[in-house]
Amino acid sequence: MLVLAGFALAFMLPLAFLFISSSNAELSETSVNQAKISARTIADEAGELYLQGPDAKKTIFVNYPNGIVNGSIEGGLVVLTVNANGQEVDAVSTTFANISGNLAGKRLAGIQRIRLEYIWNGNYVNISYKD
Repeated sequence: MLVLAGFALAFMLPLAFLFISSSNAELSETSVNQAKISARTIADEAGELYLQGPDAKKTIFVNYPNGIVNGSIEGGLVVLTVNANGQEVDAVSTTFANISGNLAGKRLAGIQRIRLEYIWNGNYVNISYKD
């Protein structure tokens, strides 16, 4: 009976390890995809606001995934950095709008309120967190 239990355990352990490692890979891929969607939403909304012109402002809600490390606005790029499987992966989205702002700092996963405001004297859209 003990030998039979040993064989069963020897067979089940590798299967359990394989299942757990594939689950972690899927969760990491989901986090990266969610970060891409969030970056795309921010970039698209900034472009829409830029076309509306002076006095345009809006607050949007985006869902940050687990493992979010940082966010930044660089030129026409919205970049969200996610920790996936121990590696930092950038989710990058572009916009034609002239954008500036600050999304820096580690944030918790979940819904984030982001403020977008057209700055008429600088001719750009300012992007920041609205707490």
